[in-house]
Amino acid sequence: MSPVAQRVADAVYQNPSRVLCFACLAAREGLAEHDVRAAALVLVARAGFRLLQRVCYACRRTDEMLVSEKAA
Repeated sequence: MSPVAQRVADAVYQNPSRVLCFACLAAREGLAEHDVRAAALVLVARAGFRLLQRVCYACRRTDEMLVSEKAA
């Protein structure tokens, strides 16, 4: 797993009840949104994550969010 994917996975695991949209997750981790989205594709395909419609904890926008299958 790439370092960016690992950072994204760790961020999602650390706060399962505070789901963030890609833009807010990228801002929180100091990454480009494109890189977070690319990492999410890897995590969905290989590491037990899913994309689900949720409300972002930070900006309150409804969109697809990356969540751990354990938290879903």
